[in-house]
Amino acid sequence: MIEAGARLERRPVLRDLWLRFARWAVLTPAVAWLLVVANLGSAVPGYLFWYGDSLSEAPWHLWLFVPDSPLSVTFMGIALVAFHYGRRWEFLGLLATGACMKYGLWTDFVWFTDYLAGGKYDFVAILMSLTHFGMVVEGLILSMFLRFRPLPVLFASLFLIVNDVVDYVFGYHPPIPNPEDLGSITWFSVGTTAVIVCSWTALCWARWRNPGGVRPWADGRAT
Repeated sequence: MIEAGARLERRPVLRDLWLRFARWAVLTPAVAWLLVVANLGSAVPGYLFWYGDSLSEAPWHLWLFVPDSPLSVTFMGIALVAFHYGRRWEFLGLLATGACMKYGLWTDFVWFTDYLAGGKYDFVAILMSLTHFGMVVEGLILSMFLRFRPLPVLFASLFLIVNDVVDYVFGYHPPIPNPEDLGSITWFSVGTTAVIVCSWTALCWARWRNPGGVRPWADGRAT
């Protein structure tokens, strides 16, 4: 009984520590603007060099769904500015958190499968893995500020689903070092989308069932 009680007491402590960290990252001007510059700055070479050929080959009406990671951190950079100043742009926040978590995990999975297939964790692989893991952390941070309302959840979910269709049905997926593993990579991407969408739906449902009980874990604006 004592051990069970200790576990119950430990959970709020860990949650509170993460909430404090999220508020510090988003609401502290120096930290927030450092993250904004890092996100938007890293998006530029992603658009130009990593996705330049893909964008030139894709029809213009699919461009929004082609540069996955650069677009994700662009969403994140803009969302950080908005939430830093207390602007509750829920749809943008969901796009930023969902896309960053999805493509952060996706990139780490791709480099891991490449390693299993005989590839090496060279400088590019390590750099990409670490920076994209940072995208996952950013997504978890910003998710603390979201309300998970039905319409924003619906449209953000559709964006992630359409992105998978464009990537793996139309064939405009990001460049990968191990094309022989495209099948497992496709399933990983679809599965990640499913987990994110189901999680959002569950939180949206909980909010609908108890409107006063599900609020953003972190709140406020920069002072």
